[in-house]
Amino acid sequence: MPDRSCPKLLRALLPLLAATGCDGCPSSRPYTPYTLGSAAPSGSPPPLSGVAPGAPDAGPDADAGAPDAAAPRFAAVPSVPAPEGGKRWPLDGGAVAAAPTGRTFETGLLLDLDGDGARDLVAWARAPDGLRGELLLAPAARPQAPRTLAALPGDLAAQGCAPRVGLSQIGPATVALDFAPQCPDQQRAAGAGATRWIAVIRLPGPDAGAGAAPELALELRLRTPPPDEALSASLEVADRDADGRDDLIVSVGLSGALRPFPAPAGAAAAGLGAPLVFLDRPAGLSRDAAQPGEALRALAAALLRDARGKATAPAVAASAQRLRRLHAALCADASSGGGAVAGRDATRAGEALVWTGAGPVRCGEPGLAAAIDHAEAVAASTRGAPLAAVAALDRGGAEARGKDEGKLLAKLAPPAAASAVYRTAAAPQPARPGAFGPLAFEASGALLVRTAQGVVRVDPAASPASTEAATDIPPWPAAVHAGPAELVAVERRCDAPTLLALFRSSPEAVGEMEVPLPLLRGQGPRARPGAAPPERCAGTERLPFSPLAASEGGFDIALGAALVSIDLRAAAPTASALSFPLATPAPRGAARSPDGATLAVPAAGGLLVATAGGAARLWSGGDLAQATACAPANGGARVACVVGAAAVIFEAK
Repeated sequence: MPDRSCPKLLRALLPLLAATGCDGCPSSRPYTPYTLGSAAPSGSPPPLSGVAPGAPDAGPDADAGAPDAAAPRFAAVPSVPAPEGGKRWPLDGGAVAAAPTGRTFETGLLLDLDGDGARDLVAWARAPDGLRGELLLAPAARPQAPRTLAALPGDLAAQGCAPRVGLSQIGPATVALDFAPQCPDQQRAAGAGATRWIAVIRLPGPDAGAGAAPELALELRLRTPPPDEALSASLEVADRDADGRDDLIVSVGLSGALRPFPAPAGAAAAGLGAPLVFLDRPAGLSRDAAQPGEALRALAAALLRDARGKATAPAVAASAQRLRRLHAALCADASSGGGAVAGRDATRAGEALVWTGAGPVRCGEPGLAAAIDHAEAVAASTRGAPLAAVAALDRGGAEARGKDEGKLLAKLAPPAAASAVYRTAAAPQPARPGAFGPLAFEASGALLVRTAQGVVRVDPAASPASTEAATDIPPWPAAVHAGPAELVAVERRCDAPTLLALFRSSPEAVGEMEVPLPLLRGQGPRARPGAAPPERCAGTERLPFSPLAASEGGFDIALGAALVSIDLRAAAPTASALSFPLATPAPRGAARSPDGATLAVPAAGGLLVATAGGAARLWSGGDLAQATACAPANGGARVACVVGAAAVIFEAK
């Protein structure tokens, strides 16, 4: 189905981007959009000038009456390659600038910075390996005394990567240097991708005093995103506050999609973006705290509008995931549900991808994640997928659920008070989390309990003497097998952007294989139900999940109300979101009824019992808070769970 939501998102964002890209003031000073490049998922070298790949075209939906519509644009001045092998650079008046010892000029600009009529040199001087260097100023009057304007930070050197450097004058008083390492795909996949470094130099204005020199105004670091995602940045210079000084707008875009999320197509392939705004003050550039929060909120609001339309609702889930990723890439304080990540782990996990010289960007948008979840839940409800809606509402936990979210949850899964109607004398055989449980209903309504001695049939409707009786039914296996493969665990790890399913390809296999799941790291249940996300990510967390089916082709599981199918038939196993009802048969011990049409999974602080063609209900009360390994009967009127050393049959009103 075509993605119709992205154009609406872009239209919603265009007025905000236009507001940041024009001064809107009587001065009508020119501004320049200048693209510093985008690391393409294919690993191809990025363009260092021109229009940003995938940048939205204003088109007929743009505001033609914007204040800057007729404003003249500063024509960006690109640098030129160094002459004479980069060792010497001739200047006006016969002067010559020599490259420092151990350095070679690569590219530069000739600009008259001091108003003496002779052009001065601003040039990038690099070491032989290209991974070290400085941006130098060599005045025409004193070429023998070059000054360092900005030096590449030593911690950004990326061995094995080929750097690309771009240098341009992007405004009347602004020069930008872009150092963009191009790294092999395998290096990016290993989480060792390099960091792009952008230095913005402020040139002395006409009112600057004698001897004024260019100065470093801003440093930006753009970390390499995980494979299949691309991060781009474009710069605009504008006098936004009419104080006669050039302000800076950095529009950051994120495109592509993590594996296994489907790659966006059509208009959605352009990705999403939001601006960082830096106002020029006498003391230097100061970030406008209103952005990117204002733009992100506008995108979330557009998502909610699309969620209410039957034609646009199907595309909202994919757009919501892209917006979450953009939020996490831009904002170090974005709630990922798994705590903050720093260092190399952040590079792989795709968080805090954008840093300034003062550190990561803090956006102060604590409610944005909940707004995105709410929009996705509304969209799922609109398209008739109540389980997907509950899964979206449950991502932030009860503490993050507002009044509107609570009302929607109560509508999708009305609360039901559960009570125990029978407690067995037979003790269910213990099973590890994620295994097929020891309980299974029969089509007749009787309950089978797998014990250490065999399978016991429990029929509360029978006479007391025959309520529980041993059978000759073979015990079903606890391990979740798909042919020779066994599903071992689901993990949340600090160094992975999505949840991971772990399986062994055979009983004799050494080690475990990983399959990325279509759930971001902050999604899915907590290892301790009801626990709040930690402030910082802490190692590896194994998550509870409910097996729903297993066949030669793979596994179906539930993580809370989120249903996932893992396909092992291809050379590279894949995972995808699963719709309810499931088409696969229900094995004994699964969280499904014998006919497969009802499931019972822990979600939203209770036990979610849903039947195909019927209403879902959220059971709570009794001993359900301590219950594990639940299995429903056909129709969902009864659910059996392990509570302590017994099996308990529940009914709900």
